[in-house]
Amino acid sequence: MKNRIIISLFLGVFLIVGCDDGLDILPTGTVAEEVYWQRQSDAVTAVNAVYRELDDQTMIKQLDGVTDIGYRAPSGPGTLHDVGAGNIVPSNDAIGAIWDGYYIGVRKANDVITNISEVETGDPEVLSRVEAEARFLRAYFYTQLSSLWGGVPLIEEPLDINQHVGRTDKEQIVNFIIAELDQIIDNNSLPMSYEGENIGRATHGAALALKARVALRNSRWTTARDAAQAVMDLDIYELYPDYQGLFQYEGQNSSEVIFDRQYAPDGQTYGAFGYSAASIGGSSTVEPLHGLYQLMEFDGPRNPDDPYENIDPRWNHTVYYTGQPIGNSTYNSRPDSPTPDRVQGSEASTQHGYNLKKWVDYENDNANPSNGSINLIHIRYADVLLMYAEAKIELNELDQSVYDAINEVRQRPTVDMPPITGGKTQDELREILRRERGVELAFEGLRLFDMNRWGIGERKAGLAQGSYFYDEQADEWYLHDRGFNRSFNPNRDTLWPIPTDEMNSNDEITQNNPGY
Repeated sequence: MKNRIIISLFLGVFLIVGCDDGLDILPTGTVAEEVYWQRQSDAVTAVNAVYRELDDQTMIKQLDGVTDIGYRAPSGPGTLHDVGAGNIVPSNDAIGAIWDGYYIGVRKANDVITNISEVETGDPEVLSRVEAEARFLRAYFYTQLSSLWGGVPLIEEPLDINQHVGRTDKEQIVNFIIAELDQIIDNNSLPMSYEGENIGRATHGAALALKARVALRNSRWTTARDAAQAVMDLDIYELYPDYQGLFQYEGQNSSEVIFDRQYAPDGQTYGAFGYSAASIGGSSTVEPLHGLYQLMEFDGPRNPDDPYENIDPRWNHTVYYTGQPIGNSTYNSRPDSPTPDRVQGSEASTQHGYNLKKWVDYENDNANPSNGSINLIHIRYADVLLMYAEAKIELNELDQSVYDAINEVRQRPTVDMPPITGGKTQDELREILRRERGVELAFEGLRLFDMNRWGIGERKAGLAQGSYFYDEQADEWYLHDRGFNRSFNPNRDTLWPIPTDEMNSNDEITQNNPGY
C-alpha cells in the first residue's frame, strides 16, 4: 500500500452514512459520500468516522500475544506471530496495517478539526464538543503511535497531494498530546457523560485518563499522578463488582468503563469466539501462556483433581484450562483429550494448553458467535487506580493512598485477594504494582507498553511454555510446550520499525529506529 502518510491530503471524509447525532455504530446505508461541511450533521457524521479507526481485537487481544503472557498463533507470514517470535522486520504486514490505521484516524480527525469552522448551521455547543472529540481521538492515535514507534510524523492538518512529512521527536509529540488534552480539559469541552445513542463518545474523564496514560508511558510521574487523581476526584467511576462480567455484555457501559470502542449486534460486530477455544468454534488465535500463570500469587499445582485451587480468581476469569466449564461441556486440553481442545490436536486447537476466556460471553453469543458485539474497553477505572499508584511509587510518595488504590483493585468482590499491608519499600511496592497490572489488565492491549517502559522485554525470550499437565505414570507435573522459542533484542525491540511501504512512499522519512 503506497498511500500511507500522504493519504491525509483528502479534505473530504469518505465514510458510511449514519444517523446525525448518535455515535453511528449502526450504519443505515452502504454508499459513501463526501462531507461538505455545511450542517451540524456533517460534522457529527465526520467525527463518527474517526471513532471507526479505534483499536479493535488486533490491539486489544492480539497485542498481548507478543508478550510474556501470551502467544499469537501463526496465520501466514507478516503477522503479529512473527513479532512475538522476535522476527520484527519493516515489511511485516501487521505492523504496516496498524501504522496505516492510526494515520487514517489522524487524517479523519484533522479533517474535522480543520473544516468544522465552515459549518454555519448548528448548535455551537455541539460543534465545540465534536471538535474536542476529534482532538481527543487524534491524541489517542498519537499516544499509540509514539509508544510503538517513538518519533513519527506529526500531522496537524490535511496535506496537499505532494506533501510529505518527516519524523517529529517523540518528546515533542508527547508535549503535543498533553497540550491538546489540557486544552480539552481546561475548557470543559467534553461532557462528563452521555445518554442514549451518544454513549461511547469521549468524555472529560476519558481526556484526563488518557493524559495520565501518556504521561505514565513517558515517565512524567507528577503529571500522571495528578491526572489520575483528577479522574478519581470526579467521583463518577467505580469498579464493576464482577470481574468476569465486566468483559461480557452485562458490564458494558458500566461505571468502570471510561472509554471503549462500541459495537452493536446489527451494526459493527466481530467473531466473538474466534480468538478462543476450538470446542466453541474458535481458532485459538491468542493463547495465555505460563508467563501469566507466573504473575499469579500461587506456588504451583498440588492437587491433580483441582490444580488451580487457591489461585487468584482473575486466572479463572481470564483463562480456559483443563477441568473448567466451557459452553455445555468441560474444557479438556490434555494430550489424550477426546475433545476438539486437545493440545496440538488441530490447527484450531490450543498449541500450549490454555485458551482465552476473557471477552467470551458464551451464553449470549453461542447462537451466533460470528456476530459478537461486546464493546472493547480501551480505558477503565482499575487502570486509573493502578496508574495513580505507580506514579506515586515512582515519586517515592509511599502513603496510604498507594495501598488503598492497589487494594481497591485487588478486593473487587469477585476477586477478593488479600490486601497489601503497609511498610513496604519502594522496590517492593514497585514489584507488587507491576504484577498487579499484569494480572488485572491481561489481554487488554497494555502489557507490551508496560514491558517496554519497564525494560523487561526479555521476559518473553526463550521457550514458550503453556499449561501444567499431570503425568500419572511419572507422578509429576510438567509444563507443555511445542518447542517454540522466542527472542528479544533489547537494543531493537522496544520500538517497531517504520513500515517499508511508508518509507517507499514518503521520501521525508527514514528508518532510524535502531537495529532495523
